[in-house]
Amino acid sequence: KEVDVYGETMSSAMTATGGLAGLMALGMASPGAAFSSMVTKFGLASVAGYQTVWGVVPALHSPLMSVTNAISGLTAVGGMLCMGGGLLPTTTATALASSAVFASAVNIGGGFAVTQRMLDMFKRPDDPPEYNYLYLMPGAAVMGAYGLGSAAGYAEMTSMAYLSSSLCCIGAIASLATQSTARMGNMLGVVGVSSGIAAAIGDMGATPAVYGQLAGAM
Repeated sequence: KEVDVYGETMSSAMTATGGLAGLMALGMASPGAAFSSMVTKFGLASVAGYQTVWGVVPALHSPLMSVTNAISGLTAVGGMLCMGGGLLPTTTATALASSAVFASAVNIGGGFAVTQRMLDMFKRPDDPPEYNYLYLMPGAAVMGAYGLGSAAGYAEMTSMAYLSSSLCCIGAIASLATQSTARMGNMLGVVGVSSGIAAAIGDMGATPAVYGQLAGAM
């Protein structure tokens, strides 16, 4: 049967036309700049996420989900910014925030540990040695630069640290798509989550007592 190239191309073009027209309709229906900004971020995140995980080999589905679970522990940042009281929370809200940080910390530690154990199952005795711990160097560089920049009064250091964290986390998920980069991906995830948590700690502006509560929760 002859392939109808024109029909397939027309169908694809019409789909793209409908999608773009829908975006323009959202522009007309948008109640304000905040809505448009949120839709923009959601759209870009959806496309980036789809492209990142597309094509992952079947054997790495479980490690990929495990490292994604660990990265999702960055929900700890929300709890950290809501913490209050002293060494112990003093209200229901701050108690929930502290509990959220604890649960997220378990998610982070357990997720990366389980991912590494899964990846070790694929390791053969004659495989060459790996030095993925060297990827901790860029993490230390980010956190060191963030600390120095914040101490010097540069207001946008937190935003750039969050961006660095996000890029490392996306790189981690993308790296889990193939065997050759999977172990590196796990380390990138550790760097991304660690730098994000460090930036959030610097952005909290809490009292020493609340920082003590945070240390206990994590």
